[in-house]
Amino acid sequence: MMKEKGLIVILILMWSLVATAQTDTLWTFSGKIADARTKKAMPYVSVTDRQVGTVTNEEGEFTLKLRHAPQTVTISFLGYKTRRLTAGECKAIEAEGKPVLMHASSVVLSEIVVRGADAYEVVLKAIDKIEGNYPREANLLRGFYRETTQKRQRFISVAEGVVDVYKSAYYKRDWRDGVAILKGRRLLSQRSSDTLAVKLQGGPVLPVHLDIVKERDLLFNVEELSNYSFSFLTPKSLGDRLQYVIEMKPRVVKDYALYRGRMYIDQETLAFTKIDLELDMTDIDKVTQMILRKKPIGLRFTPRELTISIDYKTDDGVTRLNYIRNVIRFRCDWKRKLFKSNFTVVSEMVVTDRRQGDEVKPIRVRDTFNRRDNFYDKVIFFDDPDFWGAENIIEPTEDLLEGIDKIKRRLKK
Repeated sequence: MMKEKGLIVILILMWSLVATAQTDTLWTFSGKIADARTKKAMPYVSVTDRQVGTVTNEEGEFTLKLRHAPQTVTISFLGYKTRRLTAGECKAIEAEGKPVLMHASSVVLSEIVVRGADAYEVVLKAIDKIEGNYPREANLLRGFYRETTQKRQRFISVAEGVVDVYKSAYYKRDWRDGVAILKGRRLLSQRSSDTLAVKLQGGPVLPVHLDIVKERDLLFNVEELSNYSFSFLTPKSLGDRLQYVIEMKPRVVKDYALYRGRMYIDQETLAFTKIDLELDMTDIDKVTQMILRKKPIGLRFTPRELTISIDYKTDDGVTRLNYIRNVIRFRCDWKRKLFKSNFTVVSEMVVTDRRQGDEVKPIRVRDTFNRRDNFYDKVIFFDDPDFWGAENIIEPTEDLLEGIDKIKRRLKK
């Protein structure tokens, strides 16, 4: 029997809605981030004033919305020197219309330090230090979640919303950890040929179920780790802090699919700062059992790729969840039909704000998102240009905006 842990990925058409009020934004900073040497746009870069933040989209673009002018805005990305800008510098860059340039870090590290340690032992020590490195009290995270589905290169659905995520202290498991949808909207192609007939495991609960550092049963337990081999790769830096880079590969064959991946671990604190995983596609049947929830009789479902990336951010000596991205590619075709359709489903969530301490309460059970809920039945259409108000979001890319436009035009016909 397949071991039920595995990867929690997105669930198409699954969300719920709770209305929330909007407030006016007093200070914004919009721009683009690029590599200083190549001038290429940099996606998934963290932009924050430490409390409120966002990430860049695939074109390196971002907008940061704050209630007041910040002392500094911090821009950080693994392998690059951290930039810290004053409010005045932010506005000057915005007025010039030039990108913020990020410089790659030069890593100076003795090979003896890395090679003298055992990669597996470093991972075990990092797990032992989770209690001290991560929140020891409850956190209520505000986040922006987006889920898109493409058929070949064409967008057929877009869903996005603002979520609240309750997470208890990292040293314990708590059944009250959960997600509530505060507001959301969706757009769905009405072409009959665009209907996606399969359902996948998961939903917008990914900040709870895919936080591998907290949900250690997914990967970070001795039994599961014994299925993998670990080795050091070239170290990287995050700001001015050196990171171990540890590669993991399956070393045994199990009755469920395993992962390949990389872990980035702060050399001083041993906090996990980034985890990239890819489901091993060697046995397609095992992968299908792990991620497919339901499909019609006669439909062939073939998974092609499944990846997940989790980023954490450290402030005041505490490392917290910052960004999660989840990608699955698969093919669907009907028996006795000539054509096959390739689909790509991407879901991502960035933590845009957080509260902690005694004032943080668990989300009420009736407001908690349930994976059986249907988001598309409860949310509104993409018509209000000021829909997000003061909320921080991940800026849409040009191809996403074009895809939304095409769906709108088809719906009006």
